[in-house]
Amino acid sequence: MRSSRRQFLRQAGLIGAASATFPLIGRANHPFNEKLIVGQGDFQYKVDKSWGNLNPTDQPIQHCHEMVLDTRKRLVCSTVAKDFNVLAYNKDGKLLDSWQLNLTEPHGLSKAGEGSAQTFWITDSADGRVLNLDLNGRIIRELYLPEDQLPAGKTFKPTETAIAANGDIYVADGYGSNLIFHFNPKGQLKNVFGGPQHFNCCHGIVVDARSGKEELLITSRGNKEFQRWSMSGKHLSTRKLPGLEICRPVIAGDFTMFAVIVTKSWWHYDGMVAVLDRNFDVVSLPGGSGPTNQQDFTEIVHDNQTFMNPHDVCPDEDGNLFIPQWYSGKTYPIRLKRV
Repeated sequence: MRSSRRQFLRQAGLIGAASATFPLIGRANHPFNEKLIVGQGDFQYKVDKSWGNLNPTDQPIQHCHEMVLDTRKRLVCSTVAKDFNVLAYNKDGKLLDSWQLNLTEPHGLSKAGEGSAQTFWITDSADGRVLNLDLNGRIIRELYLPEDQLPAGKTFKPTETAIAANGDIYVADGYGSNLIFHFNPKGQLKNVFGGPQHFNCCHGIVVDARSGKEELLITSRGNKEFQRWSMSGKHLSTRKLPGLEICRPVIAGDFTMFAVIVTKSWWHYDGMVAVLDRNFDVVSLPGGSGPTNQQDFTEIVHDNQTFMNPHDVCPDEDGNLFIPQWYSGKTYPIRLKRV
């Protein structure tokens, strides 16, 4: 839940202290097995924790949030750090570029368009900003939410965007009002839907066109579920995943992937990755024991080696996964190499 996350930050001494460090409470000190294979079935991976490592003196970070593979084959990652907000890697883990956008908490990072016309959308969940960037990290424009659209006492804290084929923009206010704000391509507000009666941290949102018709997949992280919605804001269905606090949905062909930031407790750094098939059945849990049924995942066992708090999944065309982590000992993104 959002309150649990804030409690975690407060007790770790991290609210208002971006340069702070903290102990990895409740995490056993097991040496990492470099030959470790994680996951089950057709989704098994070798863990490469050194893939994205940079020089912590020259490129220190606090944590990472999300990553996308862009049209230039770069792995672009939203990052909380003093000197930059975005890192761009090549597939070998070499740093290609970094961008400073003067954001406090760069969070959601999404792609829109293809080829040379591709752009990024990035949200700042602390300052309530939604920016559109070109492929070189330059700001194209910024979305503005009319103040009268927020419920009394709520602050706009957007966590994610999703872009429809017609250019419409959907913004999930996951850390604020739990509303979804739907803008037209010109940035004019068209519709508002969702809210706390539907969502408990609508953390992530994506456009899913795999059925031949666009719809939205939206996470309700605090409720350990995600939901299907029409593009006009009608609820269609809910898939519950008890025991798995999931971040944004990531589409990989017929499969849907999630970073599971928490399983048992925010204090145990017990995250993993979930891979779901076309029926939204869980087929693999890299970083955890395999699923034994499709109704209850509360007994899944974390391997205590692969992840701490994974926050996103970025698949490439070879089936490898790249995983940025949130507040996980200042770690850089890691790679899961498909086996």
